Amino acid sequence: MQWTRSAVVACLVVLVMVSCGPSGPSEMELAQEAEWASLQEAKQTLDEQRQKLADLRQLLAEAPEEAAGEEGAEGEEGAEGEEGVEGEDEVEPMPTAADIEALENELASSAEDFGGRLVTFLNADPMIEGEPPSERQLAALHMKSEEDIALAQEWIDKGGDYKRAIDIYNNALRFDPGNEAVMQALAVAEEYRYMSQERFEAAKKGMNETEVRAVLGQVNLHNVKPFPERKVTAWFYPTSDDGSAAAVWFREEKDGIKVYRLNYEEVKPKEQAEES
Repeated sequence: MQWTRSAVVACLVVLVMVSCGPSGPSEMELAQEAEWASLQEAKQTLDEQRQKLADLRQLLAEAPEEAAGEEGAEGEEGAEGEEGVEGEDEVEPMPTAADIEALENELASSAEDFGGRLVTFLNADPMIEGEPPSERQLAALHMKSEEDIALAQEWIDKGGDYKRAIDIYNNALRFDPGNEAVMQALAVAEEYRYMSQERFEAAKKGMNETEVRAVLGQVNLHNVKPFPERKVTAWFYPTSDDGSAAAVWFREEKDGIKVYRLNYEEVKPKEQAEES
């Protein structure tokens, strides 16, 4: 059989096309790249929201002292006129509890949506046992660990729930073993889950609630017990897993709610069993 020159050329072209295959990334790869870029952008926005929330919480915690100082200064300058000094920076309005709650709700919704997308992204390109993960797979996994740290810290900051936070950290380490940031956060949570006598001694009579939180950490909201008949409130900090707890007692004073009594051995296991 005789081959013509044109037939040979045509055959070579076909062979080259078959061996090379389609050029460039597939539609699935392009979609994954676009989603990864979107996730990175969403993560940055979430982190900015979290920082804003932390700043607002700090402002609200310091509101009594700052508000008093600003009010006094305004009163002294008020006699000269209502207009401020030209070029003077405008004072940001003090955040309210409602402002913080609104941001908390918005952040919780955004974090839940982001977490779902991130898990879907990880499941769409799972790591295969025995094969080294790709750079993007590792980056996505570490991003998930960062989100777990943020979620656990929120349980601590808002409700003092160290047990829940510890569970989140341990679960994160199942999928991202050896992650130093998670291990460090876990160590801190385990340390603060139970109150030590040395740390408890940093709380003093006359402190307000904000000052107590600063030295002892956020109390678990389930361990805040009001006693209306005595017009006092107690914060109980577990000292062991046997049910024992230290207590900080608050009452209304002329200058606000202040600590009037502290007892590291307020609740003993036997006493707790009798009460239950």
